[in-house]
Amino acid sequence: KIGLDVKSEACQRFFRDGLTTSFTKILTDEAVSGWKFEIHRCIINNTHRLVELCVAKLSQDWFPLLELLAMALNPHCKFHLYNGTRPSETVPAGVQLAEDELYARPPDPRSPK
Repeated sequence: KIGLDVKSEACQRFFRDGLTTSFTKILTDEAVSGWKFEIHRCIINNTHRLVELCVAKLSQDWFPLLELLAMALNPHCKFHLYNGTRPSETVPAGVQLAEDELYARPPDPRSPK
């Protein structure tokens, strides 16, 4: 947040290579369906941190992070497709939210893929 990362080549390399490789693997890997629920919880928590990092760096228009943000928010990546049918942990089943409070809806299980 105070800009020290732009002065560190190691930090820039981590953003450019480490984060990109890691998030590409965990969000697009076919093996996602075999991972334990706790792994999925860690992935979503780290994805929240990635979004916070992207928001903090948004003014710098740094393309590797913007590409990661696009991947993290892509509803068609393997991770989101697999977890899209899980019940919400924050909104109880059957509760109706106002349209302006609703961020996203899970896919209708009756509709074809």
